[in-house]
Amino acid sequence: MEIALIILSYMLSILGFFPAFGITHWTFRVFDYIRIQLVVIQLLILGLSFFLYEVYDITTIGSQIVLILSIIYQLVIIVPYLPISFRSKKQQDTATQMSIISVNVLQKNKEYQRLISLIENTKPDIVLTMETNQDWEDALKSIDHQYKYSCKVPLENRYGMHFFTNLKVNKVKKHFFVSDDRPAIEAHLVSKNNHDFVFWGIHPPPPSPTEQPTSRQKDAEMMMVAKMIRESNFPNLVTGDFNNVCWSRSSKLFSKISTLNDSRVGKGIHGTFPVRPSICRFPIDLLFNSKEIEIIELKTLSEIGSDHLPIFAKFTVNSSSFHTTKSMDSELKEEANDIIKEGHKAAEEEEEA
Repeated sequence: MEIALIILSYMLSILGFFPAFGITHWTFRVFDYIRIQLVVIQLLILGLSFFLYEVYDITTIGSQIVLILSIIYQLVIIVPYLPISFRSKKQQDTATQMSIISVNVLQKNKEYQRLISLIENTKPDIVLTMETNQDWEDALKSIDHQYKYSCKVPLENRYGMHFFTNLKVNKVKKHFFVSDDRPAIEAHLVSKNNHDFVFWGIHPPPPSPTEQPTSRQKDAEMMMVAKMIRESNFPNLVTGDFNNVCWSRSSKLFSKISTLNDSRVGKGIHGTFPVRPSICRFPIDLLFNSKEIEIIELKTLSEIGSDHLPIFAKFTVNSSSFHTTKSMDSELKEEANDIIKEGHKAAEEEEEA
C-alpha cells in the first residue's frame, strides 16, 4: 500500500505540470481541463500519506514534497477564478443592462422545448447556440418572433451555429477561420445606451481522441480572432464553446493578444461541461470582454438535455471606444503567427488524411 501511494504521489505530481510543457497533443492538454479534480485527488493522497507511511525516508518525504509543490502550483492557477464578488458593487442603471445566453445544445439532443422555455423565461438580448443543425433550426423558429435579427448556420457536423438578438445590428459576418466547416459569427451591435460594440461567437474544435489529436486548430482559431479584435475600433464581447479551459495557456494568450478580460476572474469557475457527473465539470464555455464592457453577473443556467450547461451573463457597454495598443511586441506577434501557421497546417493534414 505504501509503495502504491508513493508511486501515485509522484505520478499525480508530474501530471499536474504536463500542460506547462507546451505540447499540443490531447494526452498532455487534458490535464489542463481536470485541474480541479486533480488537485482534489492530490489533497486526498497527501492526507492519506500522513497516516499510511510507516517509515519516513528520502522517498516518502520526497513524494510528499513534490505533491505539495504540485498542489501549490495548481492552486496558484485556480484561485484567481474563485468568486470575490458576484455582482458589480456600483449602482447600475438597469435600463442599460443587456443579457446573453450562450449554449452548446448537443446536436443529437431532441429536448428542444427545454431551451426554448429557458429563452422565453430569461428573455436574453442575445442568444448564441452551437451544434445546432437543421432540426434545431426548425425547432427554434418558435423564438423567431422574439428577436429582430438572426444569423443561422445549420450544419450536420456538430459545428452549426445560430445567433439571435433584439439589439440594433449594424452588420454581421460569418467567418470560417481554419476550416470551411466550422463557422464563427462577428456581429457589430449597438447597446441599449447607444454604444457600438462587437459580439463574437466561436466554437473551435477540441483536442481529443475522437476529434483533433492536437490543439493546433483550436489554438489557431483563437489567435486569429484575438488579432482581429486587437485591430478593432470598438469594444468586444466574445463567447462560445472554446473547448478550452479559462486558465489554460492558450486562453491566457488569447486574452493577452486581444487585450480582453476573462470574465470569470473573481466571479467563479462556473463549470459547464460535462453536465453529469457534476463533480467532473470544468469551464470550457468562456466569455471575454473589453474593459469598456462591464460584466455585472455571470452564471450557469439549468440543464437543457445537452452535455453542456448554458452560460448566462448580464453586461453593460460603457463606451464605444476600444482603448488598446494596436501593435504587439515582436515576440508575441511571432508566437501568434506561428500558432496560426500550425493550425492551418493541421487542417491541411486533416484534409489529406
